[in-house]
Amino acid sequence: MDDRLKTFLDARLNADVSRRRFIQGAAGLSALTVLGVSEPAFAALGGELNFLGWDGEHGGNVAKAFLETNKIKMNASFQSAADEALTRFNTGGRGAMDILTPNKDFQTAILKSGTELFQPLDLARIPTASGLFPAFKDAPWLVKDGKTYGIPIIWGDEPCVYNPKKWDAMPAKYTDFADAKYKGELVLLDDPFGNIWLWAKSLDMPEPNRLTAAQLQQVLEAMLKVKPNVVTIGASHGDMADVLVRGDASIGIGGWAYQVMIAKDKGVELTVGSPSVDGTFFWSDAYAIAVDAPNLDNAYAFIDFMTKPESNAALASELASGCTVEAAFGLMKEDIRGMFPYDNVRAPGGGILGTQIVVPPQEPDGEVVGAPSWVEAWQTFKAS
Repeated sequence: MDDRLKTFLDARLNADVSRRRFIQGAAGLSALTVLGVSEPAFAALGGELNFLGWDGEHGGNVAKAFLETNKIKMNASFQSAADEALTRFNTGGRGAMDILTPNKDFQTAILKSGTELFQPLDLARIPTASGLFPAFKDAPWLVKDGKTYGIPIIWGDEPCVYNPKKWDAMPAKYTDFADAKYKGELVLLDDPFGNIWLWAKSLDMPEPNRLTAAQLQQVLEAMLKVKPNVVTIGASHGDMADVLVRGDASIGIGGWAYQVMIAKDKGVELTVGSPSVDGTFFWSDAYAIAVDAPNLDNAYAFIDFMTKPESNAALASELASGCTVEAAFGLMKEDIRGMFPYDNVRAPGGGILGTQIVVPPQEPDGEVVGAPSWVEAWQTFKAS
């Protein structure tokens, strides 16, 4: 593996937040992009382009030549929470925002609520989007009333990571981890949203991201049955990897495929898998254009450029994520593209990504509790 890529991945491995709380990309890795992505100059372009999204998804390296050639000045600022773009839009940012990078759960919530933030896209101005994997064409979290509001740029999942010498496969359901045979074998990620969602799904909650107080209590009780089997709760994927490599635990729940590569470098065999019935959860981020964007031509040209196979491959490699453009797959190094189950995005109709919403409402919605209640339940779990 390229040493620069490994350094970048190691830094991300040890980040102390998860994508459900802050769906972060990462700082760009200088000089990583070696695909020679470039673009001829367009007479209509030039001036500024205002970006607000996850750090790294502005394509600081990938888009550098495109921006310079077309005399576009990228004004990039980075969000630390999924709803920050909406807050800025409603507090003086309208008319000053161009490119946004919402995750699928946040974009779903915005489109369902009818809240003004994203404008429908003219796909004729983004011809490269025709090359997206089937799951990302007309994806249900991007389309409303026949109009498309985003172009997916990266995606990923968070499976279980386990020792294949000790376990042939993962159990059918996450609730099965309460079995005494898993005592002293489990390490979890310190992530209230991901863990509660997984156990709610395992309990067959109709909408595992929308729980009443009674349902949340039921989930907590199910998780507490697993707690005696938990060795520790890792603050990061790096902490989880260290525990697994040391052999202090043999199964990491809510893991990252890169942990397998880390372990291999240290002479330890790990593999990825998920409960056969419950599966795992997936995430995806997209480029969107804000309502009343002031630099519309630049925004469309930027998205079209970043959706070229070479650009998408370079960005996905930089951010250790799955590519969204089908032709980009063959341009990525095998160790990066092998980190994610691409069969899921080769399925039409959004695939499994279209059926999942992991993040709970920020505020209570009738009997449905908000995110603070999930965090409180998680703290109870950790303290028990």
